[in-house]
Amino acid sequence: MAKRKAGTGIADALLDAHVAFVLEQLTGDALAPLLEEGLDALLLDAGKLKLKDVVTPKMIKDTTRTYAVELQFAGGLPELVGDIARALHGHKIHEATMFGDLVSDRALGEFIDKLLEFKSLREKIAIELFSGPLYAEFASDLLYHGIQGYLSNNPLTRNIPGAGSMMKLGKRVMNKASPGLESSLEDGLKKYIGRSVEATSRRSVDYLLHHIDDDAIREMMLDIWERVRELPVASLREDIGSLDQEELFVIGYEHFQELRRTDFFSTLIDAGIDSFFDKYGNATLLGLIDDIGISRQMMIGEALRYAPPILKTLKKKKMLDATLRRYLEPFYRSGAVEKIIAASS
Repeated sequence: MAKRKAGTGIADALLDAHVAFVLEQLTGDALAPLLEEGLDALLLDAGKLKLKDVVTPKMIKDTTRTYAVELQFAGGLPELVGDIARALHGHKIHEATMFGDLVSDRALGEFIDKLLEFKSLREKIAIELFSGPLYAEFASDLLYHGIQGYLSNNPLTRNIPGAGSMMKLGKRVMNKASPGLESSLEDGLKKYIGRSVEATSRRSVDYLLHHIDDDAIREMMLDIWERVRELPVASLREDIGSLDQEELFVIGYEHFQELRRTDFFSTLIDAGIDSFFDKYGNATLLGLIDDIGISRQMMIGEALRYAPPILKTLKKKKMLDATLRRYLEPFYRSGAVEKIIAASS
């Protein structure tokens, strides 16, 4: 067996000592102060670096486009979304939570007040709603059945003995004399009502816009909220089943798949990133972190939450030692250590 050079033996010993030292630092009592010291050094450096010094808008846009636009999600994601939807739908918290627990009266009032400021949008919605064929058909059907009910049950037929029978007799006689006349009259009445509704729908919109003011709308919405606020969230299950919710998630997921590949989506992302850099490009990384609201205490807390158990597991499974050696060994095998030892001897 070839005899190992003295320098190589020392390099191996130094590698073992280095790995052991780092292992003790990462898994012993020194970890917490080590993390704090390392974080403080990073924060000190972050105060010296501007955002534009370390990344560019193009770099962020390219990364965002990769994951938000081009990434092809694997088949497991829709299945996971479905599992989450079922778990959320069946959770017991819905039975113990009222709508009023989720939205305060103050927040709802502010939301309503803001909605009421969109007067032009409200007018456009009202015009489209009441000038459309759906409203005309609904109003026509309502008027037709109202007239029909009045003719069948009006003061004349109720108060005059035999009036109802005479009307029925006259109806039968007319049908025998001119078959199809009744249906023709009904069709004519429906068409007349339809034309009348179409002609007056615009005036109806104007009436609503001028007579239903903000106070009336606010009162109506608050009245609805008063009836809803004490209902449990679980009451939605009466109308939205588990399968319905799952399908809504899937529909939303599929729509997002289509939306994220449009120029509209990409353009808005790029505009958002440009706006972000316009505001923070000249800011230091430390200033950016402060503006976001992330404090040193928060970062230390999260580091101590995750690092110790992860490092402990890696050490237990003999993976931490191997990881450290993978990064340190190339230096100790490079000959640099032997040259240092030879130069110092």
